[in-house]
Amino acid sequence: MISVKLPVIPDEKDQKWKILGEIVNKLETRETKKALARYKITPVNKAVIFLKIIVLALFFSLEISAVGEVNNRYELRKFLRIDERIKLRSIYNFMSKFEAEQFVKFIFNS
Repeated sequence: MISVKLPVIPDEKDQKWKILGEIVNKLETRETKKALARYKITPVNKAVIFLKIIVLALFFSLEISAVGEVNNRYELRKFLRIDERIKLRSIYNFMSKFEAEQFVKFIFNS
């Protein structure tokens, strides 16, 4: 079977992209950043960027390596409000730094 990778192109009219946009907005709030710090998910600003990419991957059933897509597509970086290029290794390092319980507490208690 041949697998075709379709480009991830933001479409703000699409319901999935609208929901993702709301999540991106929520991730950037002061409240969310305080919760990240409270649960020691740091550095907070990097954590927000990495979480945006992780949520994007979850939403569209992509591998975390979709960071390459984010780095290469201006429209996607603009939608996610990410200015800098992200290294895949940085995301994996971020994910490995904290316990699953820590992340679950952040999600359900913030």
